[in-house]
Amino acid sequence: MTRASLRAVLLASLVAAPAQAREEGEAPLSLEEVLDSVERHYPVIEAARRDVEAAGAELLAAQGGFDPALRGRVVSTPIGGYPYTRVESVVEQPTSLWGANLFAGWRLGTGDFPVYAEGYETNALGEVRAGVSVPLLRNGPIDRRRAAMARAELGTDAAAFGVEQARLESSRTATWRYWEWVAAGRRYAVAQDLLRMAQARNAQLIERVESGDLANFEHVDNQRAVVQREGQVVAADRLLQQSAMELSLFVRDAEGAPVLPQPAWLPEGFPIPVAAEEAVGPLAIEDVLDRRPDVQRLELTRQQQRVEHRLARNQRAPAVDVSVAAAKDFGEGSPKKGKPELEVGLLLDIPTFNRAATGRERQVAAGLARLEAQLRLQKDRARVEVRDALSALEASRERVAVARRELTLAREIERSERTRFELGESTLLFVNLREQTAAEAAVREVDALTDYHKAVASLRAAAVLPVAVR
Repeated sequence: MTRASLRAVLLASLVAAPAQAREEGEAPLSLEEVLDSVERHYPVIEAARRDVEAAGAELLAAQGGFDPALRGRVVSTPIGGYPYTRVESVVEQPTSLWGANLFAGWRLGTGDFPVYAEGYETNALGEVRAGVSVPLLRNGPIDRRRAAMARAELGTDAAAFGVEQARLESSRTATWRYWEWVAAGRRYAVAQDLLRMAQARNAQLIERVESGDLANFEHVDNQRAVVQREGQVVAADRLLQQSAMELSLFVRDAEGAPVLPQPAWLPEGFPIPVAAEEAVGPLAIEDVLDRRPDVQRLELTRQQQRVEHRLARNQRAPAVDVSVAAAKDFGEGSPKKGKPELEVGLLLDIPTFNRAATGRERQVAAGLARLEAQLRLQKDRARVEVRDALSALEASRERVAVARRELTLAREIERSERTRFELGESTLLFVNLREQTAAEAAVREVDALTDYHKAVASLRAAAVLPVAVR
């Protein structure tokens, strides 16, 4: 199987599954199209959106802790010395107001109750009871229900920042892959131009050798150069295929399947580099920290840990619960039971060593200190990333200017050397060297342009700015 047929089989296998959204004759693939595909179909962003749904479900579950609860019970002793029946039902409503718990219920007790169980007996229509229980210390300022709610609310915000973080990182990586693909196309064009020059010169050399104007050695050396440059074209073609495959992860069809970019979709070249102020506008690093989703997510995680710390610290306090309830029996029966009844209660729960709550509080405090240290590091890293991206942008822009001057000089020398060879004042060795040097200068210009546009993408990601599409 020839190399061309092997490549055709390889490309066919890569593009057979997804339906291609573009045709060969269409306009070049733009960065805007790539980023639009990333936003719509890239799995990393889709997974982050699912995290938002999961966070919303967690918030719903936390809100369920405040759902009213209905409980009922029926007890009957049909056989025995004291046959009786008891029916009880109660509705409880937890609230977020200092942990207060509202309750209301109805109970009915009929039959023959022993003396020690006379409290179960009610009048004919039963007893209605309602009241409230309020924790004063433990579970008062905060309890597990309110802590879960607060953490879940913070979690939804953190998940939203997670989507933004996934979008920034995915867009930056997609932009990098796009410019690497464009660069591979330019390197391939440079390699092809270098090969065409050697091939075009071959016929001229044959005529000069046959006329005796040139030694056959020069023709053989040119054939060697043709073969060498054919190898360079093969290597450049492989690099172009590889970069297209990597870019295909970000270019997807309507079903979300990867689409392999074709060589015909390559743009003509790179946009003209501009200064950092023109590329991204003025930057205030401290303002960037307020926009950085990684910093904000860590800040929300710290706030969640603070909620947990408040809860753990509160659980070390003794439980002092006050309850107030009113009750009244209805229907025929004891006149005393028919009178309204007010009940006031006090519950005390004072742990002795309290090691479980103390250990938990210390554990959470250590976790909070760890998160605060991580947050400081993340802010420092964000500042460094912005400064480093600015430095890389300016350095790569200067490299582009230097590479273009080098390329201009290399091509001028190349043309002069070729003219000298045609006049018999030079050798093919020097011509090949000049052509190779000019090609290497062209590749260095491509590398500098690639690094510049990658630096712009990195700076925009670090500063949380939209990706520029020019």
